[in-house]
Formats: sequence, structure tokens, C-alpha cells
Amino acid sequence: MDPGNSGEQVTIDINYDEIPEADERNSDLDARFRFFTDNGMFKTDEASNDYNAVKNSFLFGMGSLADQTRIVCIHKNLSSSLTGKARLNSFKIFQEAMARKCGGGDSNVRYAWYGAAKDDVREILRHGFSRLDKAAGNGETYGHGVHLSNSKFSMDSVLSSEMDENGLRHVLLCRVILGKMETVPSGSNQFHPSVKDYDSGVDNLAAPRRYIVWGCSMNSHIFLSHVVSFRFPCYEGSTSGTVPSSMLRVSTIIKILPMFLDPPKMALVYGFVNDHQANRITWSEFKQKVAEVSGGKLFSTILKLRGHD
Repeated sequence: MDPGNSGEQVTIDINYDEIPEADERNSDLDARFRFFTDNGMFKTDEASNDYNAVKNSFLFGMGSLADQTRIVCIHKNLSSSLTGKARLNSFKIFQEAMARKCGGGDSNVRYAWYGAAKDDVREILRHGFSRLDKAAGNGETYGHGVHLSNSKFSMDSVLSSEMDENGLRHVLLCRVILGKMETVPSGSNQFHPSVKDYDSGVDNLAAPRRYIVWGCSMNSHIFLSHVVSFRFPCYEGSTSGTVPSSMLRVSTIIKILPMFLDPPKMALVYGFVNDHQANRITWSEFKQKVAEVSGGKLFSTILKLRGHD
């Protein structure tokens, strides 16, 4: 399940012309998801092709944590309201315009993930994107824009999500018009294309992991497709038996870090793990050493997934 480093997309085959019958819509009005269904989203059937396409893409991007991640529900944007239809039509118009700008060829539309708190998701459903991210989920900054993750790396957007009052997290699957991409270096304060030839930003042209859509394009070049609501069983509940809680925390951390760190850095981390398990260093010392290797912001974000201190 390791996504690897390739920038290629996971195949997601979604039928946007498939509209459920009126009596099928929102038949299961779970109170936890009313803010989705009240804003034009439809709960997809677990037996449908759409559900499985989105589910498989999401779990693929979770790497070694896929088996411990439980998808509770997937909602699809029907674009059935007047506003929803206008947003979809606008997206199609800009997609065609981008194709013409690119010489009549490919407008470079890709699927990408976006993670946020429940309140932010609610605002996006109602009003569209309005917030520019200053940092990616792993703590790195790539300019001021909307940061989305390559469809192969859903874990990156999970780091930007927050647990709601029901113990659920939510990530958005979006269709994104990228056009001609330019590399935006980590730490950049860029907030628009550097020259008119470019349309969007990316962390690495050869193997993109993160896409940056500038504020001027965020509500014309991003179309919300689905919302995935899920649980992290490995982050829930209390520890039991004789296994120290720090050991459980370490086991989770070393499943996430390989998605972001290269083998030499992971070799150092595994050395710290051995030292901690042998009681040669304390939990606080372990955290400090791993933060120095991985980057304090990334490590802090991982710890916040469960509220570790």
C-alpha cells in the first residue's frame, strides 16, 4: 500500500451523470451528516462504483495506515441546487478556457485531496473556498494559496484535518484545473503565478505531491466532488494491558513518518525507537530527537492527530 514517490495519479473513475432517484436521496439522514445533506451532498451507496473508486483512492494514499482506517461515509456533490449547478457550469467553462490557453490541448485537470476542520468543510460547502493556507499539512509552506494533495497522498491532507465532536475526520476529494504548473519552493511567500504563462503551483514538477491553487482561482479552478468521513481506530480509545502508552504512540508515529522521510532519516528514527524501547532515552527525549530529524512542524502535526503531548 505504499504510495511511493511517483507523481502519477491513482485512477478514479467517477460517473458524474449518475443522479439518484428522488426517493433515494438522503434516505439515511444520520444527524452527524446533516450539514452535508443540507448542502446538496448525497450519501453514496457502499455497493456503487463511485463509492469504491473514492474509497480505494483514499485508502491507497493512507499507506500502511489503510488497514487501521475505517471509512464511515462518503458523500457526493450532486450540484443539484441553483448555486451548485452554477459552480459546476463555471468549472466546466474555466476548464474549456484553460484547454484553449494551453493550445487547445489538455487543461490538466486532476483529482486532489483537501483536509480541514468540520467548520471549514461546512463553509466550503456553503460558500466555496475562502481561506488561503499558509502551510501544508506537514507544516511546510509553499506560498499562500489552497494546498491540495496528489490523489496518491491522501495522508497529507489527513494531517490537515481535525477530529469533530463525533470522533470523525473529513477530507474533500476535488477536481482541480491546474493548467501549466510551476515549482513553488518550500518556504515561499508567493501568492500568485510568477508570470502569466503559469496557472498553478506544485512542490515538485517531476513527482508532484502537493498542488497550490492561488486565491484568484480557488473558486473557479476547484470543484468539490466528494467528502470522505472516517475514523482512525489506532488513534482512539485508551491503552490497555501492560503495553506502555508511549510504545503505542511510537508504533503509530513510525507508520506515518516513512511517508514523508527518506530512508537515511528513517534509519535515524528507528535508532531512536530502539533507544526508547531499551529505556536509554525518555519519551520527551525521543520526541526531541525525532523532531530534529523530521522537522518540528511535521512531527507536531502528527502528534496532534491524537492529542499526544
